[in-house]
Amino acid sequence: MAVATIADIMAKQYGSMLYLLAEQKGSKLQNKVRREPITSAEEAYFDTIGSATAVKKTVRHGATNLVEADFGRRKVAPDDYEIANPVDNEDKLKMIIDPTSAFALRQASAMGRAKDDAIIAAATGTALIGKTGATSKTFQADSVSINGDGTVTTLGTLAAVTTIVDMTLAKILTMMKIFNEGDVDPDIPKHWIVTPKDIEDMLDITELTSADYVTMKNLQRGAVDTFAGFSFEWSNRLGVDAATSTGNRTLAWAEDGIILGVAKDLQTRIDERPDISYTIQVYSSMSMGAVRMEGVKVHECLNKIA
Repeated sequence: MAVATIADIMAKQYGSMLYLLAEQKGSKLQNKVRREPITSAEEAYFDTIGSATAVKKTVRHGATNLVEADFGRRKVAPDDYEIANPVDNEDKLKMIIDPTSAFALRQASAMGRAKDDAIIAAATGTALIGKTGATSKTFQADSVSINGDGTVTTLGTLAAVTTIVDMTLAKILTMMKIFNEGDVDPDIPKHWIVTPKDIEDMLDITELTSADYVTMKNLQRGAVDTFAGFSFEWSNRLGVDAATSTGNRTLAWAEDGIILGVAKDLQTRIDERPDISYTIQVYSSMSMGAVRMEGVKVHECLNKIA
């Protein structure tokens, strides 16, 4: 019989739980848009009504001045999402831990990120309008935005990167002006999704960090919460400009300017699969879509990537 050495009998310790690697947990944006249910339908339509102009009455007992309302309609066609993880019973017997709950958490986070991707895509994408959604309205034809240098676009032109600078106080005040000139109700919450670099740049702006302008509570946790009427949140899921890929497309909107239509919210099942040797399957699914409802309530601002 061979003689074992101390090295041969040293114990190995294994963890009793799964450690989740870094990821965005769930949706950051679903509570920052208008959420609407979609019930028993493959498509949903959301109607709008524009402003009216009062007509001066100039004669007594004259004919009634009729003012036609300006109606609009935008379409949401929900997409279906699913994700599943199989766990063989034999796998569970060979592991110290039961991985099914960790899989469910991971899938819920993945579905939340899918919601954010749909909202971001709808914000700057082509909206389907009209009675049956047969007409398209591009982002540049619906909204003005802020170019990389801080100037403002005209309708029909996408924000451009000719000269691009970081997020600045001037850009923030320009965005506030855009919303105000569009007569967006100041009581509607407004949100601005930026990148981590933008947050870093903003924390170097005196007006955003001085106790004379803001409270110190948010700065102590390295965040810019609210300024100039916008609540700020960072995301790593924003896109870049199509022409040069040197500008981050940050997005600002009024809360009811984007609709998230939910046909089926996140559902998760953990079941046995008799068709594959009674494997345990962790299955998650949902069905939803989003649309930009009004151009004056959704705008982008290009900021320097690095």
